[in-house]
Amino acid sequence: MKTAAAAVLAAAAMSSCTRVETYREVKRSGYAGSAEVSEPAAQSTEVTTEAATELPTEPFRLDIGVPEGYEPTGKHVLEGFDAVLQEPELPTGCEVTSLTADLNYLGFDIDKLTLCDEYMPIALAGEVVMDEAYVGNPRYDGFGCNANVMVQTADSYFASVDSPCYAEDLTGTELSQLFWQIDNGRPVLAWSTIDLTVSYPEYVWTAGNGKDLVFDWYQHCMVIYGYDMDEQIVYAADPLKGNVTYPIAQFENIYGIMGKQAVVICGDSGTEGHHETTDAERAITIEPLNKQQENEEAASGREGV
Repeated sequence: MKTAAAAVLAAAAMSSCTRVETYREVKRSGYAGSAEVSEPAAQSTEVTTEAATELPTEPFRLDIGVPEGYEPTGKHVLEGFDAVLQEPELPTGCEVTSLTADLNYLGFDIDKLTLCDEYMPIALAGEVVMDEAYVGNPRYDGFGCNANVMVQTADSYFASVDSPCYAEDLTGTELSQLFWQIDNGRPVLAWSTIDLTVSYPEYVWTAGNGKDLVFDWYQHCMVIYGYDMDEQIVYAADPLKGNVTYPIAQFENIYGIMGKQAVVICGDSGTEGHHETTDAERAITIEPLNKQQENEEAASGREGV
C-alpha cells in the first residue's frame, strides 16, 4: 500500500509553478601541509631560489547590509537581465530556473537542467520538508523548496567551479530594503505566487521525519532586477512569463504572505579568489538527483555481484 505522502505527491502532478488551471484540478482531486622551503643555495656564478609558495588569501566577503535610513527613490533597472523560462523541461522548477537566470546575468555559464540535476538537493518522496530539499520532481510533480535550499544549490555550484562567490538568505527583509541590492547591481530571488494570486500556505502532510509540510498551491519564485518608485512597479524575471513588471504594492503583499523569502548572490564570475565551504553547504542532508542515481546504480551493481 502506498504511503499517504506518496499518494499526495502523485496527486499533485504539475503543482508548484505550473499553470493555474492545473492547480485547480489538483485541489479538486484532493491533494519535495605546506612544503618546506630551503634557503637559497650559494653558487660560484649564480644564485638560485625555490619558487615562492602561494600565500593563502582572505575569504571573499561582501558587505550587503542596508544603510540606516535607506529609502529607494527614482528608477533603477539592471540592464541586460534576461529571464530563463522553466517550461517545458522544468514545469515545477521555478526556483532553480530563477537561480539560473541570476547566475547567467552574473556571468556564470550554467543551464537550468544541469543546476537542477547536479547541484539542487531533491527529495523525490515525502521524507523531508521544503527547508531541507526541493520536495518532489521539478521535471514532473514537484512542490518546491524554500530560500535556504537555493542558497545551498548556489553554494554547491560555486564549489564546483572554485568561485569565491556565495549566496545569502535575506528572508525576513522588507521588499523596499531588497531594492538596495538592486541599486548595487545584485538581482534578488523572491518568493511569490503565480500571477500574484492571493493564496495562503496550508498543511499538506507530515513528512517522514515528523515535520509538517506546509505549501501554497500557487507558490512561485522569480527574480526582481529593477524598480520604479514613480511608476510604482517592480521589474521581474518570471520563469513562467519572461521579463515583466508588477505593481509594487501587489508584489509586496504576496511577498509578505510567502514569508518574505529572498536570496542574493554575492560576487560575480569576475570575482577573484577560491571557494570556501559555507555553513549552507555543511547543512545539506539530501543529495542532488544525479548523485542519488549514481548511488542507486552503485548499490545495484554491488547486489548483482
